[in-house]
This record gives sequence, structure tokens and C-alpha cells, in this order.
Amino acid sequence: MLGCSYLGDGNGYATGNVSNVTGQTGSFAAGMGYDFPYQQPCDNYIDQIGSNGGTLAFRSQDNHGRIIYYNGSGDSYRSIHATCVFGALRNGAQTKAQLMTEYMNYLTQMIGVQEVSDAALQTVALSPNPSYKDIAVSFTLTQRAALAIEIYNIAGQHVRQLVHQHMDAGTHNLTWNGKDEQGRNSSSGTYIFTIRVNGSAISKTVVRLN
Repeated sequence: MLGCSYLGDGNGYATGNVSNVTGQTGSFAAGMGYDFPYQQPCDNYIDQIGSNGGTLAFRSQDNHGRIIYYNGSGDSYRSIHATCVFGALRNGAQTKAQLMTEYMNYLTQMIGVQEVSDAALQTVALSPNPSYKDIAVSFTLTQRAALAIEIYNIAGQHVRQLVHQHMDAGTHNLTWNGKDEQGRNSSSGTYIFTIRVNGSAISKTVVRLN
């Protein structure tokens, strides 16, 4: 199962089983550590997991695996499996924003700034990533072209059409303010930007944190 195996649901504990998680040596989480709301609802019966081809990133204070990352068959995809709730981790010497940055660096390091097969579009960059504020979209066109940028959430639902028009050659900078088509603020999460130019398309991901 995505590089990990189920070892138990922690039901040997009456009212909670995780008080902290610690990054494991040799993983991208080495040196990181977070407190968890022990004996509160989100702490009840958190699954214990072991590596099944993946790499343990965090163990809890009782030495059970809680977060694992996995490169997939032949490094064809990357995934992170966490049994403790990300939003419940408590900021300390390291923050959740730092951890999300490590997550995204791992998940997207195979992608980087993508080149597009259509010669009209050279590069596309999204920044900052992750972001607490507006997200800047920068790209360069070598010639006038029909360009569309659509934003989707991680479930594949359409969130916003950022632009759909012909644009002249040159470097262009757009901004997504985090709002959907109805003007509502989007929730924290991973968003997919699909950029189409003259029939060619690429997708890039960005994490937005409220």
C-alpha cells in the first residue's frame, strides 16, 4: 500500500497514543520534530504503519511508524502516507510550513520548471510554493499565442480560470489571489495549474496555506 503496511490502529491506548513525532535519520524529515495534541480526539487510535518498500520519515514517541514516503515502482511516482493529522501538528522549533515545504520538495523534485513541447511557451514558474498569500505565475511566450490557465483542486474539481485569451510574445506575470470563480477564498491544500498553449499543455502543482 503505497510503500507502507498497516500494523495496528493503536486501540491498546484508552485515550490517545501519539504525543509527538520525530523525523528519522536518512529521511527528508531528519532533525525535525512536532508535538501532537495527546489525548484529544484527533489522537485516538492513530494507525501504526511500517515500511513496505518506502522510507519512514517520522516515528512517534512509542517508536511506531507514523509517516512514510515512497518513490513508487521504478521511481515513476511519489507519495507520502501519514496517519497523524497534518493540521494538528504543533509549531515549535520547526513549523508546519517548513514541513510542507519538505513535502513539496520531495513530491515535485522530479518535475522542476517544466519545458513545454510547443515552442511558443518557454518556461512556467509558480511562486512562492508553498504560499500563505497570492501566488505569482510567470511565463515567457516566444510568439503571440492562444493561452489558457485553469486551476483545479487535488480532487480534480475546477476552481478558477485564471486567463483564456491570445497573448503577445514576451514575459508575462499573473497573480492568483486564492479565490474561486465565485470570489470565495480557497481552502488550504494542493492546487494544480494546467497551462495550455496552442493545443499543448502542462500541469504544475502549488500548495496554498491559509
